[in-house]
Amino acid sequence: MPLNSLKAVIARLRRSRAARKQFVESHLAKTIAYQIRATRDRLGWSQQQLAGEVGMNQNAISRLESPEYGKPTLTTLKRLASALDVALVVRFVPFSELVDWVTTTPRTISGLSTESLAVADFDAEERMGVFDAMVEQSARLHQLTTFDFATGALYQNATLGEAYTAAPDFPQPHLVVVKPIFGSADVMRKQAGSQGRYQIVQGTAVGEVSNG
Repeated sequence: MPLNSLKAVIARLRRSRAARKQFVESHLAKTIAYQIRATRDRLGWSQQQLAGEVGMNQNAISRLESPEYGKPTLTTLKRLASALDVALVVRFVPFSELVDWVTTTPRTISGLSTESLAVADFDAEERMGVFDAMVEQSARLHQLTTFDFATGALYQNATLGEAYTAAPDFPQPHLVVVKPIFGSADVMRKQAGSQGRYQIVQGTAVGEVSNG
């Protein structure tokens, strides 16, 4: 997701509590509606078929698939999840996690913990500088000079997460932090002589010394 998009989302949330309420409601309505439609399409089901599985009529499914009209209750969502044979997660999250979600920014979820149960509100995250740090980190990552394994050429502003096949003449000091596309090995550093297909996670610019 471009840095400007991340900054725009954060700026919108900073306007007011009412703006944040509207953002959450809009995101929730669209996500649920589009997920119902996309999952139904993946199964190759018609609205009528899903309606039969859930025990509703076709018009009800049509409304649920519309962000403007669908207002599913938790009970309805549980029925839909059962009919589609998918899991359902309903939980409160900090705004920083929502920002990562809507801007497709990778995020590690710690799972059940005191922190995940006692969710920090917007003002608390603002006081901790969470959103400024997110913008700063995004800007830094998008400005990295990384190594293009496929062509053996250095290029600016590479998209992190893109996959490359390592070239044998990887030059120094152009290091990158990568993780294998296949297998479960941890994130690692690769340099001269590296072979295999990897995903770029981080890079060092010309002349920089890596601390890793």
